[in-house]
Amino acid sequence: MQRNLARIGSINSILLLVVGAVGLLLARQGGSLAGQAGMVFFAAGLLVAVLSWFQMRLEERERLEKLELEELARSSKGSTLFDTGDAEIFPAQRAREQFERFLVPAATVLLLLVQAVGAVGLWWWLDRQFVEPLEQSMLLMAMFGMFSLILLLFGKYGAKLAQLDRDRLLRPGASYVLLGAAICFLIALGIGAVEAGFPRADLLLARGLAILLGIGAVETLIGLTLEVYRPRLKGRQDARVIYESRLVGLLGQPAGIFHTVAQALDYQFGFKVSDTWFYQFLQRSAGYLVLSQAALLLLSTCVVFIDAGEQAVFERNGRPVAGREVLGPGIHFKLPWPIDSIHRERTLEVRSFTVGIVPDPDKEKQKIIVWTSSHYHEEYNLLVASRDAAPGGADQAPPVNLLSVSIPVQYQIRDLLAWTTRHANATNLLEKIATREVVTYLVSVDFFEVMSVGRDQAAADLKTRIQQQADRLDLGVEVLFVGMQDVHPPVAVGKDFNEVVAAEQEKWTIIEGAQTYALTNVILARAEATNRIRRAEAHRTRVVAATQAQAAQFTNQVKAFTESPLVYAQRAYLNTLAQGAANARKIVLTATNAQQIVNLNLEDKTRPDLLDVVVEPRQ
Repeated sequence: MQRNLARIGSINSILLLVVGAVGLLLARQGGSLAGQAGMVFFAAGLLVAVLSWFQMRLEERERLEKLELEELARSSKGSTLFDTGDAEIFPAQRAREQFERFLVPAATVLLLLVQAVGAVGLWWWLDRQFVEPLEQSMLLMAMFGMFSLILLLFGKYGAKLAQLDRDRLLRPGASYVLLGAAICFLIALGIGAVEAGFPRADLLLARGLAILLGIGAVETLIGLTLEVYRPRLKGRQDARVIYESRLVGLLGQPAGIFHTVAQALDYQFGFKVSDTWFYQFLQRSAGYLVLSQAALLLLSTCVVFIDAGEQAVFERNGRPVAGREVLGPGIHFKLPWPIDSIHRERTLEVRSFTVGIVPDPDKEKQKIIVWTSSHYHEEYNLLVASRDAAPGGADQAPPVNLLSVSIPVQYQIRDLLAWTTRHANATNLLEKIATREVVTYLVSVDFFEVMSVGRDQAAADLKTRIQQQADRLDLGVEVLFVGMQDVHPPVAVGKDFNEVVAAEQEKWTIIEGAQTYALTNVILARAEATNRIRRAEAHRTRVVAATQAQAAQFTNQVKAFTESPLVYAQRAYLNTLAQGAANARKIVLTATNAQQIVNLNLEDKTRPDLLDVVVEPRQ
């Protein structure tokens, strides 16, 4: 029987090698991504099958060696010919122990590398593949279907034989053969789905196989880690080998779940739960129950409820249904998934994104924004033009500045069919359009203008430009609002920019003060000059008039003197006396007139008396 088991193990290895090589060749020629990804499992299975077959051969040699030694011991009783150490008597046992001690862990590590590198490499490779039509798809389906049938027959035979003989070494290879049968069947189904109108089915199946391979690598890593700390008893054989995968056994033999559950229940309750009628009924009807649940689940996909404020694109086999492309709120009926499918969107919802920054939830609560400190997770520096002339003249490029700005964009879906079917990722495309228009626009406006009085105009221009580009690409959206906020220089130069602005303001303050001083003093100087000129002119006029008056007076005096010299002389004398004595104190002497009494008030009055006030009589 042991030779029979070893022969089955060698057949498993040959099957995995042949099917893996032929399947890889067919998958590459036909362009099946899932077929090429599935062959990595065959490589891992081939390693496990060869390792288990080699270990079976070593155990078989050890068994034969013990039988020969027992026969020799019976035939030569009392002889000391074989009284030596175990290492000299059992070389096959020593070889098997060395193999299990060194080569089995090394081969398991190699298996882990194959699984891990295969999973990562497959995922990286699939990211760079495109969905293309398959070549000779019918031949591929037929071949992989035939591979699935052959592997299923040999795998079931090997698994049942390992179960009956309780052989732990035949089970890993048989499990991989059954897993290969399941993978070939899935590859054939994927090719059939591609031919039925689902072009991405093959790619999705390949990604699923890559994920499954990664899970297998994690299981192998956990098994290796636990093997280090597992207690070992000398002379006791382990129930499982380290390279055997329970996940592969479960996928290759799903019916084994019931056997495992039955053993757990029997141990838990203390009696044969697996012999009860309910368990037997459940085991017989499990497939029908699963199918009925799947059918009920598919039937539930025939009814669709669209909520208020939502719309949905109705597709059949990946194409919009003519006449019912967009479904409104309410209840709708359709064929079960995956024949009919819907894609919901909240078309009345106002959506938004921000250009120029990466938000930070921890800093959104800040109410005061300072240029010298960052208030977002990341702020992009955008180029802005400047109206200042280039220092090198016309041959030099105009100077530019860096600006940090937060530009919120709010939009609403206007045409759901265009939004969902025209582009693979319309949201990302709209954000890229907005970013491009912002960058293009800012290099054509002035730095200080967009920071001050030009914000509203810049926001309006950006809204128009983003809407035009969205309409040109048929995105099916309406741009509702574009804002300009948090406009400031980069945080790294905020302090220096404040100093420059302060210096500019101080310069203009000095200039304005100088201009004010100049205007004030010029006006005052002009007024003083005009005043002096007018006074000089008045003095000149007065002097000329006085001179002319004196000349005219002299003419009149000459005429008066000519008429009466004596009278003129007396009048001139008296006028001169009156003018000369006007401000002098007068003393009246009346010594020669003794008959007349003269009363004179000689009191000096510094201020007028009440009696001196003249009151006009009432009318």
